[in-house]
Amino acid sequence: MNGRSGREPVQKRHLLPRSTPAEVYAVVTDFAVYPRLFPEIKATRVLETKGAVVRVEFRAQIVLPIRYVLDLVCDPERRTVDWTFVEGEIVTDSVGGWRFTQEGDGTAIDYRVSLEVKAPVPGFVLRKVTDGLVAASLPSMFAAIDGEVRKRQSLQTSGLPAT
Repeated sequence: MNGRSGREPVQKRHLLPRSTPAEVYAVVTDFAVYPRLFPEIKATRVLETKGAVVRVEFRAQIVLPIRYVLDLVCDPERRTVDWTFVEGEIVTDSVGGWRFTQEGDGTAIDYRVSLEVKAPVPGFVLRKVTDGLVAASLPSMFAAIDGEVRKRQSLQTSGLPAT
């Protein structure tokens, strides 16, 4: 899966100990919490849900304000999420996905994304935007997912509702 920009897709595997694929899937498909989990995401809005396909608008801020819409195919039984680009400004194409599988006492998260970004700015600024949306943000993205899974596990253990 290579974006039209010629950039190689980013693929990353991360192991989240003491978690189930269902717990991690629940966090990743809870689009409303993205602005709290990921600092670059300022707002999300589910525009439409048709069966397994959820159309979500994302608004981000990385050097420039960015808006894009993705169709996300969410499969809770297979614990997968695949997306395709619908429309956007600055982000002009994106395809990718998540896979969550049991590995020992934890969950292996396989993440892949290909992204095309266009803006009337110098190349080094454009690279910073692209890297900020993809590679540079991966460690903090996985840490945020880990933190949210732990928070939900703690709330479930205490009997309090998750927020």
